[in-house]
Order: sequence, then C-alpha cells, then structure tokens
Amino acid sequence: QFGGFAGRNLQDGDELSLGKAAPPAEDAPRLASWSALPEWSLTALPTPILRVVRGAEWDLFDRKSRHSFLETAFTVGAEADRMGVRLEGAALARKKKRELLSEAVAPGTVQVANNGQPILLLGDCQTIGGYPKIAHVVTVDLAPAAQLLPNDTVRFEQVSLDEAVALFEERANDLELFRVALSLRRK
Repeated sequence: QFGGFAGRNLQDGDELSLGKAAPPAEDAPRLASWSALPEWSLTALPTPILRVVRGAEWDLFDRKSRHSFLETAFTVGAEADRMGVRLEGAALARKKKRELLSEAVAPGTVQVANNGQPILLLGDCQTIGGYPKIAHVVTVDLAPAAQLLPNDTVRFEQVSLDEAVALFEERANDLELFRVALSLRRK
C-alpha cells in the first residue's frame, strides 16, 4: 500500500492512530520553573526605592538638599500621569537661583521645579526642559516608577554609572532567561 491512508487519500470518518497520549499537564515534568522577579514590580516593596545617577545640575543644589533628596521619602502628588509625577516632600534648594537654558530630557529625568519640589519624568514626557536636573532614574527602575500612584511614597538611592550599566546588563540577562522559560512552557 502506497502513501496516504490504507493506500488512498484521507476521507471523512477516517481515524488515525497517534500512539500513546501525553500525560496530563499536571503530571508532566516542569521544563522551566523560572518566573518574573518580584523586584520588577513596586507592589513587592512597602516604600519603593528608585536608583538614580547624578544629574547635570546635581552640584547646583546645596549639600542639605542633596542629602534630603537621597535620605527622605517623597509622596506622589495628585499631578501624576504618563508624562511625569510631581513629588511632594522636603523642598530642594539651589545654591544660587539662575536661569538655565532648556536642554534635552528623557524618561527618568528628575527635574526640580522653582518651588523646590522634584518632578519625575515618565514615558510620555516632553523632550526639552528648563528646570535643573538633579538626577536620572536608572533604566531598570523606569517600569516600577511608572507604577507610582498619587499618595504613594518613594525614595531615591544614588548609584554610580558603572552600577547602572551592570544593573541594565543583569536585567537584560534576566529578561532573556524569562523569554526562554516562557518558550519552554507547556501549552
């Protein structure tokens, strides 16, 4: 008998033997037990800590203000959306008030408004800003930053540029492992 089924094309009602059925999914061995890390979400932290590198105008702020920025918690104000969040807390003072030229900003930039309150720029932020930039949230903390809601509290922790790069590389590696783990999941 040549080709097809019983030497002919398949027809309605033909039944094919496929061999032994696979075990139910709950009995099957797990191929990947890796899951998303809890620190990828702010819900895992009572007071989220966003890591930052110093901004271009870090040194324009007095020592007390730089200390307050890193050591005190800020509350997310009512003005919070995809463009950014206005934070409320200790007022941050510059050594000298002077006009700054508008410069490029990006998601993660922390500017300080004229009232001394920080503004954390998010995904839909403008591209140019004129407020001093005290810091920049590291890339791996941008997703948790976007989860901030009014009345949440947040703190900042300074890291070096080298640490920020290492965190980025570690996250890229974690995401690749996650991608592979998802591809191995049984459907």
